Order: sequence, then C-alpha cells, then structure tokens
Amino acid sequence: MTLPHAILGFLDYGPMSGYDLKKYFDQSVAHFWSATQSHIYKALENLEQNGMVESQVIQQEGKPNRKQYRITDAGRAELRRWVSTPLPVEAKREAWLIQIFFAHNITNAEIASLFENRIERLRKSLSQCQLAQKSLDENSKKVNSKRLENLWQLTLDYGINYFENEISWLEKTLPVVQELPPLISPKK
Repeated sequence: MTLPHAILGFLDYGPMSGYDLKKYFDQSVAHFWSATQSHIYKALENLEQNGMVESQVIQQEGKPNRKQYRITDAGRAELRRWVSTPLPVEAKREAWLIQIFFAHNITNAEIASLFENRIERLRKSLSQCQLAQKSLDENSKKVNSKRLENLWQLTLDYGINYFENEISWLEKTLPVVQELPPLISPKK
C-alpha cells in the first residue's frame, strides 16, 4: 500500500491536484518510487472513499476546472501510523540477473554487452539523481524546513549510492565476464 501512503505524505505538505502529485513524484522520489498518472488518480479515488483525503473543485478561468485534494485528520493519522511501522525487507528481484544466470549459450562479448548497456543506463539514472538534487534544493527553500531537507537528502543519497555501487560492481566484474571459459556447444 505504498503509493497511497506516498500520496498522503505529499498531501501532508499541502493541497495538490493529481497533476501536482505526479510532478512531485517525478521531481523528488522517482529514483526509488515511480507512479503513473492513472495510478495516482486511482489511489486518490480510493483514499477519498476511505476518508483519508477530501477533494474540492476549483474554478479556473480559461482552463479546465482543477480538482484539488487535501489530507484529512484520518489520513494524517494513517500516514503517521505507516511511517512509524517497520516494513519487511523485500526480496530483491532483478530480471537482468536472470539473463546473466542463464547466459551460458551466448558469447562473452554478448554478455559483456549486457553489462556495458546496464552501466550506460545506470549512469543516466545517476544523472537524473543529480537533477533531483536541484529540485530538492529548490523545494527545500520553499518549505524552509531543515528537518524535511535532511530527510529528503537521505533518500536521494541512498539513490546516488545505489547507482554508484552497482556501476562500480559492473565495472569490476566486466573483465571477469570477458575472460569466462569458452562457450560450450549445446547438447543435442
């Protein structure tokens, strides 16, 4: 139930539309949690049905009306309960490692190419974290709360460390992949 809790967390900062929430997801937590616009609206609908948020239609001139959501006392209590409850450690699932595990029938060069491609994509993710740093800095100025800023920074630092660590492991492991024993012909 993480998405609804993340939405409650954002709404705890202040009222927002579904569009605003999507922007906040993309600018602040995308390095560890993503959400589509449709999932956000579905979660908002459920949260409203459960009394965790309330909505208000705001009339706008020259634009479509805006539906804005705000957290209720029940939503705030649920958010507090959830953030103070330890979560279980989730099993790590990495589809690309399944590829590597069963890559015995492709060449070392093909396996190395998988590693190199992953390094490139991780570097892009790392650069997105650097963009997230800019958003974090800008949002920190808006909320003027050192506590919030520090908590946001901890999660961004985790993302940066995660990507740097995996890149380091891939770069260290790539020479091993390039020197694997020769490809064995499949049994007939």
